[in-house]
Amino acid sequence: MKIRGTVGEITIKGATYWNVFAHDRLLCLLPVWEPKRNELETQQKNRKAGQAGEERVMEVIRSSGLPNDCLVLSDISLEIIPGVTIQMDALVLTPAIILIFETKQVAGRLRFVRNPAQLEKVEDGKIILSMDCPAAQFEDQRASLETWLRMRGFFIPIGGSVVFTTNPIIETIPQGLPVIKLRELRGFIAKSLQFTPVISVHEVEVLANTIRSSLSPYIPFPLFGKYGFESEKFDWGPRCDCGNLLDKTSEMTWSCRPCELVIKDPYVKTLLTWFLLRSKTITVKQFCLIFQCSRRTGVRVLNRLPLMRKGNARSTYYEIDYRQLNLFEW
Repeated sequence: MKIRGTVGEITIKGATYWNVFAHDRLLCLLPVWEPKRNELETQQKNRKAGQAGEERVMEVIRSSGLPNDCLVLSDISLEIIPGVTIQMDALVLTPAIILIFETKQVAGRLRFVRNPAQLEKVEDGKIILSMDCPAAQFEDQRASLETWLRMRGFFIPIGGSVVFTTNPIIETIPQGLPVIKLRELRGFIAKSLQFTPVISVHEVEVLANTIRSSLSPYIPFPLFGKYGFESEKFDWGPRCDCGNLLDKTSEMTWSCRPCELVIKDPYVKTLLTWFLLRSKTITVKQFCLIFQCSRRTGVRVLNRLPLMRKGNARSTYYEIDYRQLNLFEW
């Protein structure tokens, strides 16, 4: 949230963070001989590269000398109409203008083409890859955000740009296309902030709170159904970040022998692994099997977590709301 008198940043783990986290947990479970592992590792490497690019853009925004009446948000997903969602890497809210920044992590020699709008990657004069035009995608985002704002009574100009973070060689950028490189971002922000304010600082805060309360992240979980893995073939016990299963040394203490680490509370991360990969629900019996503990411990731990308790007596089970993932702390 915003602190009055300073540039505020609303930091909420969004879809990008949770998708990367879930696939890290997936790779911890998969054996090295799993046929899909190499492809999944490559995809995860690309996700993390994209995440790193988004963070570089955020670092530049934070250091760009924004005035005190601005608010910054990242990894935002909003539902425009039922079933239609837009995702934006970064938003800068000011009294004069809203800026959208869409990060692109594409290196090499690039060429923008119109009719149809696309981005081509060129090597030795040959097209080796054709992609959807990020500038066209950006314009769709801008139009969709404008619609979303008007439906809620906000009328404010929207600008911004696609930001390439890998310093590619771009043959030609057609005039007026919203595309810049990372090193141009500070100057772009400074120029954009020269407009006359159209809303008050209080209205900026109201807008930020409206966005935050309307977040609608894309939820692809649980992942096992997506990839066709059989959950019964995997050990769901607590694991170290190295992937090794933990040894239980007492009711509340676990250890990783290869890393020589003692872990006192593996419950949250292990349960998140279960919910993100296997199922949105868990029973007390399943909990006790995972953690080799008494039913009393299982009920106590599950009741203190942000889960919905359903059923009665021995048929009780707990269900996660994937929209509330940020309530989990470890």
